[in-house]
Parts: sequence; structure tokens; C-alpha cells
Amino acid sequence: MSTSTADKATILKQLHEAPEILRVVNVWDAISAKVVSDLPETKAIATAGHSIAASHGYDDGGMPLDVALAGAATVAAATDLPVTADLDDGYEDPAETIRRAIAAGIVGANVEDRLRPFDEAVARVAAITAAVEAEGIDFQLNARTDAIARGGDRPIDESI
Repeated sequence: MSTSTADKATILKQLHEAPEILRVVNVWDAISAKVVSDLPETKAIATAGHSIAASHGYDDGGMPLDVALAGAATVAAATDLPVTADLDDGYEDPAETIRRAIAAGIVGANVEDRLRPFDEAVARVAAITAAVEAEGIDFQLNARTDAIARGGDRPIDESI
């Protein structure tokens, strides 16, 4: 692969900023990454956390960080396209998780809020943002909340 992680990050940022809707397909291993990457309409791909977990015998949300990062690294190494990863809730240290993901060639991520108290969720995102800024690439953190899907007691406006 010839495209650097920094270049892939810039490409993903441009795709997010473009007026066209960015569609990414979830993949879970090298062969699915290669097959999807070879489709001419594919501009970026994402890791499917549940699929990677299941392929290693874990439930969704129960996969250890090292397994998640190894799966994401395998996908990133198999394609020259930008890869965004499902990193569950960021694990124990979300900033370190993001630093390690970037080192593995990942240029974007979903980090779930798992219905954490608001201040804690904000602090975790702030830590991720600081880690990304320190790495100096255009890493894309995808917005996501489980508050609505899991029936949290937050008002919908606050959840969004």
C-alpha cells in the first residue's frame, strides 16, 4: 500500500466534508476489505466491531482492545482506502486507544457513549480530541450515541 496514514486521514476528512453522502461498508477481515475496496464506488471502509468480535468468539462489546486493534490493523493493511474503526466505548483509556488505532493505520472511529453520565462522556471525547491533535492527522471521530436505541432516560434533545 502506498498511501500514508496521514494522507488517508486527509482523504477521509474530505469525504466527510463533501456534499455527497459518504457511504462506508463494514468489513471484518483482510479478504472482505479487499473485496469491498475493489468496488469502484467504494471511497472508504469501516470495521464491523460485532463481526470482528464474533469471528474471535466474543460477544459484541466484549472484545478485548488488543483483538479489536489487531482486527482493525489487518483491515487497514489490506486496503489503500481510509479505514474507520468501531472501537466500542474507547475501552479504559480512550485517548490511548485512539493513539494505538492511528499507529495501526486507522483514520476514523466510532466511540460509543454507553450511556455514561454526560460529564464523563464529554471528558472522554475531550481526551480523544487531545490525542488526535497530538498525533497531527485529520482523524475523524464519528458521532454516535446509544442513548436513544437503548432506551436511556435522557430527553431525546439531550441525547442528540
